[in-house]
Amino acid sequence: MRQIVKSEPSYFTSAKKMVKLPKVKDAWSDENIEKIRYRLRADILLEEQNLLCAYCEKEIDDNAKNSNIDHFKTRNLFPELTLEYSNLLVSCNTKGRCSDFKDKHVKAREEYENIVNPILENPNDFFDYLLTGEIIAKNEKAQFTIDIFNLQDKSLIQCRLQVVKALEGLDLNLEEICSVFADYHSFIENIYPKLKEL
Repeated sequence: MRQIVKSEPSYFTSAKKMVKLPKVKDAWSDENIEKIRYRLRADILLEEQNLLCAYCEKEIDDNAKNSNIDHFKTRNLFPELTLEYSNLLVSCNTKGRCSDFKDKHVKAREEYENIVNPILENPNDFFDYLLTGEIIAKNEKAQFTIDIFNLQDKSLIQCRLQVVKALEGLDLNLEEICSVFADYHSFIENIYPKLKEL
């Protein structure tokens, strides 16, 4: 997970103004929003996230089938935030983790106080990584976040471990490394300096 800097596009602001009931969860289905949703996901939200899932950092292409616009604070619990741009992220559609897992397990508004918000907080302050591909919580909030997005999923650990193996012996700077590896940038930024020290 990495920090995401948001910048609301003017066409989204304009579309929101045309929604009759903007503070209800059904506002997301309003025709004014539906018209721009694909563009918003593909052209703006994914760009803000460097084409990575906001939670696991799996690469996302502009194919709508492998991702969704996630309301960080779900519309069911926070209908008033349905069209709040700072509440919109793109998540991979991987079953059993990320937004799929969060939306099934968060049941109360107050639980969001225990989840790292990558828009408001720097995830680097909460997580560390091991050369084994595991993500490590620096505090209770971080552990709750790992659990609520299932970021310790075996498939994620395996993918991160494959990245470690591919990084061994490389002598590039971090920018070059991240241009070679499409996924898991926070993991790479954290683990690559550790590998170079070995």
